[in-house]
Amino acid sequence: MDQAKTERKTHTVQPGETLSGIAATYGVKVADLATWNQIADPAKIRAGAELVVSAPAKPTGKTYTVAPGDTFSAIAKKFGVDVAELMAFNGYEDPTKLLAGSEIKIPADKPKLKKYQVVAGDTFFSIGKKFGVTAEELMTHNGYQDPTKLLAGTTIEIPAKADKPKPKPKPQPGTGETVYTTVAGDTWANVAKKFRVTEEELRIYNGHRAPDKLPAGFKLYIPPS
Repeated sequence: MDQAKTERKTHTVQPGETLSGIAATYGVKVADLATWNQIADPAKIRAGAELVVSAPAKPTGKTYTVAPGDTFSAIAKKFGVDVAELMAFNGYEDPTKLLAGSEIKIPADKPKLKKYQVVAGDTFFSIGKKFGVTAEELMTHNGYQDPTKLLAGTTIEIPAKADKPKPKPKPQPGTGETVYTTVAGDTWANVAKKFRVTEEELRIYNGHRAPDKLPAGFKLYIPPS
């Protein structure tokens, strides 16, 4: 018997006893008794079986009384929780054992993920830096494979482990974000080498893929090395 059951009152079924009779003895509902013991057919209980006959500890979250026709899927959708999480939270392994009239606990709401609306000039690198995540994590979480597909006006989600956005420090003389203006003959590769970053980092940080032969006078933001 699991730990949850040993901490609650139990009853050993005697020959001739019925679930309804046991429920009446302990002042509980037949449906609850069946739910606590995961009994699919209340008419079939065997002598010698040990049944839990007391309610579990009062849950700290919401409770819901199952209505006829309810399923774990429908209840999970109603409360915006995951089906597997709802079943596990209530100790169910078989969804067919959910009975009308029984009470189940609803897991506490998880914190909603932060959302961020992309503005002109944003890149996965710069957004990730604001929220304390990497560009790769941000792209993976939002299903992006190509950083050039990030468009102004798009709303993206920030992974849950991200911190609050860090305010961008005011530039001081000699510090702040490095901006490089290309000259004739520059390529992504030689600019990246010049600033000791990888070409991929440079491309991601600027959020677009220009031709390898960058036009003169093109402004590139340089990621911190």
